[in-house]
Amino acid sequence: MAKKTNSPRVIVLILVLGAAALAAFVWMRHRTPATGSASPGTTTGTASEGAPLAVPADHVIASNEGRTIALSGKLDVKVPAKDTQLGVSADAVMLLRFSEMLQWLEQCAGDKCEYKKVWSPQLINSRKFREPEGHKNPERMPLTLARFSAGEVRLGAFRIDAATIGNYRLGAALQTKPVAYPVTSAKLPENLAISFRDFNGGFFAGADPEHPAIGDVRVSYRIIPASDVQLVGIQRGDRLMVQKSAPSTAQPSQ
Repeated sequence: MAKKTNSPRVIVLILVLGAAALAAFVWMRHRTPATGSASPGTTTGTASEGAPLAVPADHVIASNEGRTIALSGKLDVKVPAKDTQLGVSADAVMLLRFSEMLQWLEQCAGDKCEYKKVWSPQLINSRKFREPEGHKNPERMPLTLARFSAGEVRLGAFRIDAATIGNYRLGAALQTKPVAYPVTSAKLPENLAISFRDFNGGFFAGADPEHPAIGDVRVSYRIIPASDVQLVGIQRGDRLMVQKSAPSTAQPSQ
């Protein structure tokens, strides 16, 4: 009779101990990933956090979508940069037009004012001169300073925004300064070629470039050439969203 009386108690004790062991096992499984070391082959995201991933530029790796990556290689201009007013084009990341007009400049000291002729990219308002008579400037600039981005630029398989990397004043994305880009009026449309003549690698609009008169205009160009670069940005499809300020080191792809 004693054995029959103790059997239910033993069974209950075994069930309680089993349930406690199962609960402890489940608790340990959930706790280990949060506090223990990561298993081999997993990424913890701490050692290289913030470092761009260096990847080849010749193809797009879909799994890097949204990641910060680093690319290097030679830029390739697919659609040239073009001055939409004069028709000048260049196989460059950016085409920069510089335009100046000969104008009167007033310089006053006390009651005395002097007037001299200067080349200026900005319009000088002669109406405010103390002696406007005989020192009248034109009331508008025929041409102004302008920047023209390439229509399409690629670095391997990636599309690059020319306007972003061509802004050399930012100085971070593309470490390339503008270089002179000589032009000739022979490449201008006929209706514009009659208004300009060649002078010092640029254009001159006026009667005599050796003896310019007020209102004469001179135009020159520079370019941001397509060169070997190292760019860092976020991958969006086949486009690299270039960062203006990029980390200095890159983590090699695995």
